Amino acid sequence: MSLKKQKQPNQDVEDSIDYLNLLVASGLALGEVADADELLSMMAETAMIMGNCEGCTVYEADEESLRFKLTRNRVLESRGVKGSLKNYTLPIDLKTAAGFVATSKKPLNISDVYNLPAESPFSFNPSFDVMTNYRSRSMLVIPMSDSRGNVLGVLQLINHLTGENFSGEVTPFPHRVEAYLKALSSQCGVVLRNMRMAEEIKKSRIETVKKFVKASEYHDTDTGGHIERMSRYSVLLYRQLGFDDSSSEVMRLASMLHDVGKISTPDAVLKKPGRLTPEEFEIMKLHTVKGYEVLRGADSPFLQMGATIAHTHHEKWDGSGYPLGLKGHAIPAEGRVVAIADVFDALCSRRVYKESWPIDKVFDELKNCRGSHFDPEIVDIFFENLDEVLEIKAQFPADDPPASAAPDAQSEIKKAS
Repeated sequence: MSLKKQKQPNQDVEDSIDYLNLLVASGLALGEVADADELLSMMAETAMIMGNCEGCTVYEADEESLRFKLTRNRVLESRGVKGSLKNYTLPIDLKTAAGFVATSKKPLNISDVYNLPAESPFSFNPSFDVMTNYRSRSMLVIPMSDSRGNVLGVLQLINHLTGENFSGEVTPFPHRVEAYLKALSSQCGVVLRNMRMAEEIKKSRIETVKKFVKASEYHDTDTGGHIERMSRYSVLLYRQLGFDDSSSEVMRLASMLHDVGKISTPDAVLKKPGRLTPEEFEIMKLHTVKGYEVLRGADSPFLQMGATIAHTHHEKWDGSGYPLGLKGHAIPAEGRVVAIADVFDALCSRRVYKESWPIDKVFDELKNCRGSHFDPEIVDIFFENLDEVLEIKAQFPADDPPASAAPDAQSEIKKAS
């Protein structure tokens, strides 16, 4: 919902219908925003309309400071002046208006920042005015709080104007406007808190997956940066297949679990430096089933996808893979994507049972396996996005163990894939 199309409230109107309409519209729009910067920008825009003022600055709070996020000023923008406050922070104390509000959790309505009462604990820093040849006068500073009263930021409005369309004489901010701006900042605070909580949950899930994978790496010490690289290759290919960002983020976590079933594979097989016997290879193949059994039945979307990937990332396009012998599109897209990401990285990496392959040889192998081992479409996508693939490879360099032997090529492919 666009807030720009909402009717600008006129301070001469005695009732509050315009303010309430704008507040309701902003609540609906803010609830649809998924990005914190977009959220704060939308709040600033709405606050300037609601406050009928020249400028607005937004700070985001952490435990000890207020971090500058954005500023808007109609007067300076009309002059082509851009005052940068990038990386600017304020301590949360009583020495500035914004710090005072963050500390006291109460709004400030100042008639003239250059004529503060003698007993005021804070002062006004005119450096920005001097730098931009601007004159700040009236100021309204509102805490941005969540439903528990935690201050998540500060909204600071400058120079309230009489009349409409951001023109007229600078006057103090009316107290009736203050009440609606407090409601707006509270709306934003609740949404921002929800965003932060969602991000914390996301980080917690990533950390849980990494620790789970790390536990299996204690058993399989040859992975190096394999998990990081192949998960990013998988996301790149998955997104290019047409899956959205949300699904691709699930893929990033789920693909990390592709080999978790190897935790059940005996060291004598997993770390054998030479070629596996047919009996040993049958044992190795069981990691796909074991991984699936560990992950299946979970409620979490990334664990559900992880179960599918663990089960099917060794299936082959021509039906010769394992453990189910699936063929073509009967193999889930997730399994087909991880198959090529896994083999590419494995062949590029040194393992206890093999040396790393030259990159040109790896490319030739992927092309040779197009339509047999790998989905032809995904192989094409891989080479169409080769620059990004190589950027990922360079970003997470391998920390690989020395190879104990160098078996024949087919043995390398079988064990690496």
